[in-house]
Amino acid sequence: MSHPPTQTEIRAILAEAGLRPDKRYGQHFLIDGNLMRVLVAEADLTDTDTVLEVGPGVGNLTELLVESAGWVVAVEVAPSMAAIARDRLAGAANLDLLVADILADKHTIAPAALDTLRRRAETLGGATKLVANLPYQAATPLLAELVLADPPPERLVFTVQQEVAERLAAEPGTRAYGPIGVLIQALAEVEVLRRLSPSVFWPRPNVWSAMVRIRPSEARRRRIADIPVLRRTIEGLFIHRRKRAARSLALADRAGASPQAWAERLKAAGLDPEARGETYTVGEIIRLANSLVRT
Repeated sequence: MSHPPTQTEIRAILAEAGLRPDKRYGQHFLIDGNLMRVLVAEADLTDTDTVLEVGPGVGNLTELLVESAGWVVAVEVAPSMAAIARDRLAGAANLDLLVADILADKHTIAPAALDTLRRRAETLGGATKLVANLPYQAATPLLAELVLADPPPERLVFTVQQEVAERLAAEPGTRAYGPIGVLIQALAEVEVLRRLSPSVFWPRPNVWSAMVRIRPSEARRRRIADIPVLRRTIEGLFIHRRKRAARSLALADRAGASPQAWAERLKAAGLDPEARGETYTVGEIIRLANSLVRT
């Protein structure tokens, strides 16, 4: 396996091109080669897998991915970085390097990236996976859209801000428990693999990060009667998270149902309407949403 460029080497590569990391894009390069290898190992790649990498930068992780996967689709928002990566990886015959924002809007993955990913996956016949040092600002909406996709990637292995990782894996009643964690856990298994010090990135971020693995589950998806209803239910429970569940759902209800009506719906689903939504388990929230589909 290749040796990814060190911090000194990345600095030199950028300096030669007259570039610096751009805060607008949340560019914090992972500079620990051992951690990059752990990311690749946790993805359990084969030569029939197609990998989506978001934010490849100068291509340090990409260099390891093209050695382990059947095909890599790397999406870089900064044209200058993409030019460097394309030049460094010119010999890789199994790489598509796209210059695009991975999110066309908050709830839509860039069509060019999706089309390329699907085309390569159909040709290879294996799994689709995400392996990436995710740009901070794109992480949460991107993960939600990937897990909601039908079909979703077989697994997602990535680095992200520790705060986001905690939200993804949070348990009921904790401060970090909220909409993104409920949604992801309803559809997938989430595991925080390790905490990452700011020192393993350059430039150093002001926060700790984490390595996370998400494995979407078809069995979990089958429990959900209607995903849009589940999303609206989650939003209603957490939009006023300090209020009791019946009150919060009523305030979010565009149809105007009263807190009393919502209290009855919660009771019918076997839930305490006097409790806050943040105390309900993922399974209980799914049960509530499913009961709303049937009514």
